[in-house]
Amino acid sequence: MSVNWMDLKREIHNEVEKVWFHEPTEVTMSKLGIFPSGAGTNHQYLGNLFFLNADTQAMGWWTIEPTMYCVLGDERFSLDICKQLFIYLNGPIAHLLGDVLEPNCPAPWLNMPKFAYFHDKIVESYATIETKEELRDLLWSWFCYVNRINSWFYTVLPWELGKNLQRKDLNDVQHLADLLGYKLEQQ
Repeated sequence: MSVNWMDLKREIHNEVEKVWFHEPTEVTMSKLGIFPSGAGTNHQYLGNLFFLNADTQAMGWWTIEPTMYCVLGDERFSLDICKQLFIYLNGPIAHLLGDVLEPNCPAPWLNMPKFAYFHDKIVESYATIETKEELRDLLWSWFCYVNRINSWFYTVLPWELGKNLQRKDLNDVQHLADLLGYKLEQQ
């Protein structure tokens, strides 16, 4: 039996309300370096936080959301093509962030099980979506959720680590060249 898109919209909306003002457990776990899946390189999790920030941004306001709104508003794209495009664009990232693949990945890879869950439920609801406007309405709720989670990851990313990664200007480069006994040439 398929999922009714209006019921799913309410479910997503309820999740948005839960995470709007209160940091979700998945974000708290991630910022503390708790990844039951084992994600991370050499027991480091900065890369995980980077990907959580970047991938949720790509799924939301930066890439997939504007693309979907463009095709939904373009008469050259049918409802069926829009539905399939959502699967192609959203599915790989949603499943990377939230899938469990036993035995090597015993928990959601990047702590985001609701991403895979909601993506799959949206696809399951396709049979009840009869217009592009209905799909847009459902995706509006989905992108609201994705963008809110992205805001949390943007907030908890340890930006202070960038203090040691200062941009170099021409004077800095000249100073380094002088220290090394090199002469800079303009090109």
